[in-house]
Amino acid sequence: MNKLLGFIRARQKFILFSVIKAIVMILSLLTNIFIVRKLSVNDFGVFSIALMLVGLITTFGFSWSSSSILYYGSKERAKYGSINKTFWARNIIISISLVLTTILFVVFNSSINDYIGMDLSLLILIWLYISVAEDYLSQYYLAIKKQVFSSLLSITAKVIYLILILVFDFDVETLILFNIISHASVLFYMIGINRNDISKFEFDKNWFLEVLNFSVWQLFGYSGLYLINFGDTAVIKYFMSSEDVGIYNAAYKIFNAIANFTFVISSYYAGNISQYFAKKEYVKIRNFFYRERFIIFGLSLFLHLIIILFSKPIILFLYGVRYVESISILNVLLIGSVFRYITVFYMLYYNTNNKYRLQQVINIFRAIINIILDIIFIKIFGLIGPAIATTVAMFLAFVFSLFYCEKRIYGLSKSDNNSKCE
Repeated sequence: MNKLLGFIRARQKFILFSVIKAIVMILSLLTNIFIVRKLSVNDFGVFSIALMLVGLITTFGFSWSSSSILYYGSKERAKYGSINKTFWARNIIISISLVLTTILFVVFNSSINDYIGMDLSLLILIWLYISVAEDYLSQYYLAIKKQVFSSLLSITAKVIYLILILVFDFDVETLILFNIISHASVLFYMIGINRNDISKFEFDKNWFLEVLNFSVWQLFGYSGLYLINFGDTAVIKYFMSSEDVGIYNAAYKIFNAIANFTFVISSYYAGNISQYFAKKEYVKIRNFFYRERFIIFGLSLFLHLIIILFSKPIILFLYGVRYVESISILNVLLIGSVFRYITVFYMLYYNTNNKYRLQQVINIFRAIINIILDIIFIKIFGLIGPAIATTVAMFLAFVFSLFYCEKRIYGLSKSDNNSKCE
């Protein structure tokens, strides 16, 4: 009993952070349940297509540079006591990217509306700007190791979103408005920013170039992740119907909520791991990769097996018999999620050892393979084909990272005097 209590005390911050993120995931599923039950299958398909485009804009608009605050901000704070240089470097990058994104968005305004089938382009652009501010705040609190505080942003937005859905009637356009209102509410958390962390303007050319280089490579990687996350939807829409998009996305929403929980691991530990490597604290590095990693993955594997076992009652309870086809799709996707939970630890190694270029090349090839297999498998297996393609692509990315990273991580376990991280 004492060992169990000691185990919990040693990880209480991570457990609390994980619990809050789990609540966010549950709230996301609840909102999705109410949306699916309220909308027709066709309207849910339209809403899924709108979200796909939101993902496209946010990916190329700002997400590609957001993690620079976390990884480089953590390193700067460990060395200099603030994240000022990283903060202003990212400000320059995001200002340019937002201007370009807005121009392109205005130019293709009519095409966006035509593709969705509704006049939503202006609302999506507003949502983009709100999301930039929210993401900035979240990454800042992660960088200064206030992970729990960072997670409160998400839970605040989700609670407000759920309340709006429960209280008011809605259609697709109203749902976009609800998203804007709920995400704008987290701007309240700006009061927690420490002025000493982001003081007056400071431009360090070398630091800026490092942050820019890191961010550009993240752009390539995020492009790949976008294709992975939304490529299935695009392929299904092309070869099948909006109803099929809705059925697939009912399963994908559950899978994505579970698979994206890996970001809880990476976001919580990234600041610590970056500082361990910056300070060459190899004992702590070994403890993480050869103790914490196995504990976390073991728990995640157990939870995946439980969800697979009860996938049928879960789908029928959440969505009803209209979505019975989503059951097999979810089970296939969850196998891919298991590989994602293993691979997330290699992502930490890549990003903290200046191997982010390789990490993003892997993401790009994984995305290309995913799309190619989507097109092939949807013709062979039907609607379950894209799920098989996604799982195969995740497995291949895992296999490569296993062979590349594991021997290098093992090398760190040999000596405290090891001074190189390949």
